[in-house]
Amino acid sequence: MNHDVRDNHDEDVRYVLTEQGMRFLAARAGVPPSTFGEHGAVTYVKEADEAHPERVVRHTQHTLGLNHFMVRLARDARACGMRLAEWRNEAESTCRFVDESGQPAWIRPDASGLIGIGDERVPFLVEYDRGTLDAGDYRSKFEGYRRYYASEAWRTAFKHEPVLLFVCSNDDAERRVIRAATAVPQAMPLVSTTEWRIAHARDGALGDVWLHVSGALSGSARSPVSRGRLALSGDATSDANVRSYEGEEDQECR
Repeated sequence: MNHDVRDNHDEDVRYVLTEQGMRFLAARAGVPPSTFGEHGAVTYVKEADEAHPERVVRHTQHTLGLNHFMVRLARDARACGMRLAEWRNEAESTCRFVDESGQPAWIRPDASGLIGIGDERVPFLVEYDRGTLDAGDYRSKFEGYRRYYASEAWRTAFKHEPVLLFVCSNDDAERRVIRAATAVPQAMPLVSTTEWRIAHARDGALGDVWLHVSGALSGSARSPVSRGRLALSGDATSDANVRSYEGEEDQECR
């Protein structure tokens, strides 16, 4: 049974899976319901909340925003002679690892994937941000990513170091992300953008819409933020590639 749900911002109808429906899908997949409910990348209304299905709308809006970006990325890549070779959901993108000090750690991006350029595959992680996190949430998130990159935990899933894409719903959300990221005592291959910049750019998600963010103690003499395109080449996130975008004019897909 599905619930007809509306939020306070539009008249669109949202149908949200019930717990009974989630259990049905778990049985079809041969997975325990508890595992499927946590890692199955589905949104459902728990039995205790069935009288208030609107409580899941915030998560639904997040999912819709993330999916919109990923579809836009696939379309823009195709227009530039590339392709979205792989799209992994949150459960598939979650990485548990041992950090450089031997402590267990983990990250949980909203999505990840590979952009195909000929025979090459360029990896990326995605965080879709609607500005709903507080300062503590950001600190915890970026500390996880700091440990992930410092320990090179990405090697278990990718051939090259993945670039970390923060896609923000508005300018305020992006400013909060940048403020939190620049406080991290290590440079990460992090870039951010907003939905409106992508929507207005000639090449969309592959246009001159990304802000390259440096860590507080990265040792870089550059400004902590510089604007450019994604670095889509072998070692996709090397500092040399990021620097090459500074001052570059908008241009056609390469």
